[in-house]
Amino acid sequence: MEKVFEIQVRKVEKPCYVSGEDNLNIKSGDIIIVEFAKGTQDHAKVCCEVHLEQQSSKQIITGKILRKANEQDILIIRENELLKNDAFRICNEKIKGINLAMKLIDVTYTFDRTVITFYYWATGRVDFRKLVKELASIFNCRIEMRQIGLRDEAKIKGGYGICGQEICCHRFLKDFEPVTMKLVKTQSLPLDMSKISGLCGRLMCCLIFESKLYENQEDTE
Repeated sequence: MEKVFEIQVRKVEKPCYVSGEDNLNIKSGDIIIVEFAKGTQDHAKVCCEVHLEQQSSKQIITGKILRKANEQDILIIRENELLKNDAFRICNEKIKGINLAMKLIDVTYTFDRTVITFYYWATGRVDFRKLVKELASIFNCRIEMRQIGLRDEAKIKGGYGICGQEICCHRFLKDFEPVTMKLVKTQSLPLDMSKISGLCGRLMCCLIFESKLYENQEDTE
């Protein structure tokens, strides 16, 4: 019997859904090895089991769980983490050499090392065709370039907010919700950007958490 699980492959990407045999005894928090529809294998963290009646048409099953990560798999995952440091350095050197207006944020290898993804930030579109060609000749695998935002950079790198705790996006948020100045005014917070902005320079995500409480108070007055 197969089950459906919500998994997180990388912090910067939205959770996706995969199937797995019941006899694998998968539970939340497990590190697993997944084969995706394109044939690539990657490791991921299990968020939760999804019951079929809760599953919507938008929750498309994109892969299949091969196994729980064993000791050998963990060693490969750690090796990939070390390899990405060299890939980051090489890509940065190429970016400067070609003089591209982009900032490299992070690099990830798939578990099977068939794809390297380079995450970058830029103010506009970037013609990175020459960069991809040079990187492909060095690493001999498929190269993917993904443009991300400033909030995504904070989610990847982490850090501590003015509350003294690890920032929410790195710790537990799966996705970003729009945060507006209306929330600041509703909560009667000072209009001082240094006090209401996160490490990313945008309005703090935690402004959303208490917004309903303030809205309810307004309704009862």
